[in-house]
Order: sequence, then structure tokens, then C-alpha cells
Amino acid sequence: MKKPMQKIRTCLQKTPNALLCALGAVVFLAGFYFLCYRTPLNEVWLPTTMNNDEALYNRQVVSVLTHGGPQGYFGYQESTADIGRYGTWGPLLIWAYALPGLLFGASVNVVLWCNLLLIAVGIAVFARCARLNYWQCIALCGALFSIMLPLRSCVSGASEAMHYMLALLIVGTAAALHRSGKTGWLIACAAACAVETIFRPYALLFWVFPFTAVWQNKRRRAACLGTAAGGFAVSLFAMAKLAAPYFSDGGMDFDGIRLLLQLHPVAAVRYECARAAALLHAAWRDDILPTLHGETTYIGGGCVTFLAVVLVAVVCLVWDKHKGRPLVLKGCALFCSAVIALVLLFMYNIDPRHMMLLAILLLGAVVVEDAAPAAVWLPVLVVLLLPMNFQRGSLPEKNAEMAAQMQTVEAALIASVQDAGADPWDHTLAYAYDDGVFHGYLYAVPAGMGIEFDKNSYLWDEENPISSRYVMCGHDTRVAARLLAENWQQVVSTEDLVIYKRP
Repeated sequence: MKKPMQKIRTCLQKTPNALLCALGAVVFLAGFYFLCYRTPLNEVWLPTTMNNDEALYNRQVVSVLTHGGPQGYFGYQESTADIGRYGTWGPLLIWAYALPGLLFGASVNVVLWCNLLLIAVGIAVFARCARLNYWQCIALCGALFSIMLPLRSCVSGASEAMHYMLALLIVGTAAALHRSGKTGWLIACAAACAVETIFRPYALLFWVFPFTAVWQNKRRRAACLGTAAGGFAVSLFAMAKLAAPYFSDGGMDFDGIRLLLQLHPVAAVRYECARAAALLHAAWRDDILPTLHGETTYIGGGCVTFLAVVLVAVVCLVWDKHKGRPLVLKGCALFCSAVIALVLLFMYNIDPRHMMLLAILLLGAVVVEDAAPAAVWLPVLVVLLLPMNFQRGSLPEKNAEMAAQMQTVEAALIASVQDAGADPWDHTLAYAYDDGVFHGYLYAVPAGMGIEFDKNSYLWDEENPISSRYVMCGHDTRVAARLLAENWQQVVSTEDLVIYKRP
């Protein structure tokens, strides 16, 4: 009896080669998809969450693939970037997606295919860089399947897969750097940190992973500090100059910082505490408590999942400290998670997509440093989270009626834009948000055209200028009434929408 068990134990302690890591990642993701979705992958028509951000991601990536970049403007409320024509996330993130997008071509699902590739690469490279043995690979897959939300986010047209991949690369290359100290691993880890910092400025904290490995080496430390500062500067420049501003009522809340800069520290603390308390109270009442009672919500499920992963990481950290085992990666991940969670709470909102990025960091660190205790913490995660997170559903398949309308819209816009001039506004369509038109119709906007995502209340107000040449809105709405009163011409009308052209 001991001999077979000993063979199994010996086998689980072996490290798979690069090919097996890649194959294992593909098999794991295929198994996840088969268990969680009924729709055949080749029949998925539009990204799963159907979030309006996904349509804008897609059209910008497609514009790069077909025209080298947008011919019109992407923005909100008829705004534009100071430099270039990209929306809130561009152009750097869009270009990053366009690179793997070359493999899949311009389609409504190009970002979805890129996401599946990116998360597979992230898992495989992480496993190889960290030299996970088979048992650790099983623990990683089991933990990812238990928390579920990051994997579901990758089966969509959102950009989360890129961030999850980079987080896995950061932890994996940091583990290799701590293990060997080789310059190549430092370059790889610094590159991953720099790219993620450019995409999300708070990822500046992720530099703690390479710093802990090279701090005693002055030259390497200086190189990391310089690269981190450069990445952060590029991020700030991209947000300020290369990306169109978001809605004025969205984004970060800097009121507390303004009060502090105005030398009102007490008022600043009171404001931030009151804001955080109100946010926590609303989240507990509307999301977390219902989730604990079996009615899982997106925010509630994300909060409970994140807290469970944090608890596992803290317990493992305390246990490893007691036993004198490695804990530097967990310490780095917990430090980043604590600081960023506080920033989200006091200055932004409790958004599961950001919390799941932190959960990926934590899980990566725990898997690398706590292989043996995984026999304890993995079942805990499975029991606590899998019943809450797992559900089998379907993804959207092609809707013949909607597809026909999209073809009509695309053909009409292609014909109309032929006489457009060089002005980017002549290649831009304004979408009336909350005007009764499903944002999925934005996928019908021809490749290269820009999209202004405008609230209908902005468009129906005659005092607000409309620079876009085209407007997509609902039938018989206040937006349509304004356009008709100003002699805009109808380009195309379908059952669900109408598009007007500036006179």
C-alpha cells in the first residue's frame, strides 16, 4: 500500500516542462468552459457580459487591426483626447490587444479570443517560471476554479484577462528572481510590472515584488526605481493626454485630497471616513448580506471571495512565520492588497474586477510558498466559495433579427461615410446612452469609425454641441426630436434604432 502512495507522492513533486505547462493550461481552461457554459465556444456571438465598455474595446481594437487606428474619435459626451483619437483606455491597452488580435482578425469576438489566449499564457508561464510541481499546479487550478470570477471575466470582451496575465507573470518571475537572482528574471519581472503600471497606476505597488529580491544590490535597485518611475510617468501622461476623459460623475474621488491640500486635514479625514462608511454600509446591506443568505450578487460575491482569499493568505503567512518558511511573496501580495483595497474604498468603489486582480496576486504567492498546506487551504476555498460562485449557464448565440439589423446599419454607414472629409468628426458616431437602443448595436459601427458614448440627456439638450457627424438613438425620443428640429437627415432606420446625419 505504501509503495503506490509513495509513487504518487514522488510524481506530484515533479516539475512539468514548458510544453506540459502550456498543455495543462489549455486543458484546464477547456474543462472550466465545458463545466460552466452550455454554448459551444465556436457559436458564441457577442461577449458574455455585454457591457458597453466591451463594445468600445472591440471597435478600437478592430480599428487598429483594419486601419492602423481610429479614423474618428472615441470618447464621452463629445470629448476627445488631447493627443490622438482613443477613448478612456487607449491607446496603449488597445495596442496591446491588437498584437494577439493579429492572430484572430477583426471580428466582434476578437477581444474574447485574445482573452482566452492571454489567460492561458499567464497560467502556463506562471507555472513554468515558478517551477510549480504537479501538486502545486493542481492547487493553482483548484483555487482558480473555486474563486471562479477571474476565469468568467476572461470569457468576455473586457480587458481583465490582460491584467490577470500580468499579475501571474509578476508573481511567477518574482519567484524565479528570488530563487536564482538572474538578471533575465529581473528584466522579465520589471517588464511585467512596468506594463501593468502603465495600464493601472496603482500597480506601482506591485514593484515591491522585484524590490524585495534586489534591494541589497544598489545597481539593480536603482534600475528598478528608474523603470518604476518611468512606467508611472507614462501612465499619468497616457491618462492625461492620450485618453479621452470619462464621464464627469465617474472615476476617482479626489475631494478628500483637495481638502487636505487646502490645509483642512480634519475635514479631509471626516469626508473620507464618511464616504467609506456609507460605501461599506450600502455594500453590506445590498450585496454582502444577501450573498451570505444565498442570493449572490456581483459585488457581494466579489467581496466574500476576496475576503476568503485574504484570510487564507494571512493564515498561511502566520503559519509560515511560525515555522520559519518562505513568506516574502505572500507579504508582498498582502501589502499590495491592503493598500489598494483602502484606495478603492476611500477614493473609488468596491469593484470586484479590481479585487480579483489582488486575489490573483495572493493565490499566486500562496501556491508558490505553501505547497504542502494546500491540502488544508484548498479544500477550505472549495467548500467556502465553489457553491457560491459556480453556476452553469449559456453565452449569447447569434440572433438572426439583431444580426440583420446590424448588417443594415453597417451597410448604410459604410455608404454614407464615403463622402466624409478628413475631419475625424466626420468619421464619428454618437451613441445615445439610455435612449432605448441596446449598446450591442455598436458592434455594427464600421471598422475605423469612432464612437462618442453620450448620455441621452446631453444629446437632447440644445445647449450642448454635437460634433459627431452621426447619432444613433431610439425612435420617438427627445434626442430624435432635437435632431429633427435641427434638420438632421435620417441615414437608416431599423426596428430598434435610427441613425441621423448632421446637415
